[in-house]
Amino acid sequence: MVWRKYMNSIFLGVVVFSLSLVFIINFMSPESGYVSFVPFFTSFFMLLVCIFTIVGFYGRRRLSNNEILYHTLKTAFRQGTLGALFFTMLLIMRAAGILNLWDGLLMAGIVILFDMFFKEKI
Repeated sequence: MVWRKYMNSIFLGVVVFSLSLVFIINFMSPESGYVSFVPFFTSFFMLLVCIFTIVGFYGRRRLSNNEILYHTLKTAFRQGTLGALFFTMLLIMRAAGILNLWDGLLMAGIVILFDMFFKEKI
């Protein structure tokens, strides 16, 4: 049951990155520039990777009737990473004030194309 070890470490990651995100929000000032933005977006990205991986894994597990768990975990991690990258980039663009509808749609298309590319390579 190797996949249980992976899932337990991902659950631990959710707890750790949630606590770090709360710490960053409460104790760092946005006026300090990159010193506060880089840790915030990094912990936000890692938290979303963990959450999307968990949701994707258990959703696929329910839909596939518990078949091929390792492949399901690999696919869930790949798509969770791409989803987290998408939402983190949207948040970065929103913070910079350059987000509009077309940029968001273009970024969604790029993420879908990356997923299709990696699905063929792996």
